[in-house]
Amino acid sequence: MNPTIPSVVIPGGLAPGRSSTASTRTVFWRVELWAFAVLIGLLNLPLFTGGFPTMFNFLPDAVSAGEWWRVITHPFVHVSFYHLLLDASVFFLLYAELRDKAWFERFTLLLSAGAGSLLVSLWAGPTIQTRGLCGFSGIAHGLAAVSALEMMRGAKDKTLWRVGLASLLLVVAKSLVEAVTGHIAIQWLHFGQLGFPIAACHAGGVLGALLAWLGVSSRQKRQPQP
Repeated sequence: MNPTIPSVVIPGGLAPGRSSTASTRTVFWRVELWAFAVLIGLLNLPLFTGGFPTMFNFLPDAVSAGEWWRVITHPFVHVSFYHLLLDASVFFLLYAELRDKAWFERFTLLLSAGAGSLLVSLWAGPTIQTRGLCGFSGIAHGLAAVSALEMMRGAKDKTLWRVGLASLLLVVAKSLVEAVTGHIAIQWLHFGQLGFPIAACHAGGVLGALLAWLGVSSRQKRQPQP
């Protein structure tokens, strides 16, 4: 008789390969968050001496002169600690909602929101030519719209779906009103700690993120189900 080979039960029902993949994704996710945190910290060091990181915000003339890095760094720099705390906390909260997506899907949504924010700001008017553009607010508004859409798509009941819809309509309406008026909502409440905001960047971030979300969702539907 052949000896009976005991079966191995993997905790949680995961096969060894899947467990390894999940562990790798967790490590990559942590490295990703730390990379963002370190980059934000380094680029905002001038705030500790009462200065502003002028070498890293977006200025069209400077970019045209060859300072291309400003296209990449401008969302990470801020005009004050208040601005930094407000933007960074909202950004990380919303970006955490994308954890279950593949890294290239996260980056696609992030880059699209940033590109939309920048392009609409350039189109909106001359303010960006003299004041420049910096901060996460455009990207954050885009990620807020994506978060609302994901809530609607994953809703198990009508109440949660309605909450997602209300959130989406709110962020879209807010962004559109700001783009039309040229002023961010309750701007007076920030006591000048946000510099000279370009309100249209919020609408650009939402537009860019929504277009990217449609592309990502379409790709997911075409993928064969396991």
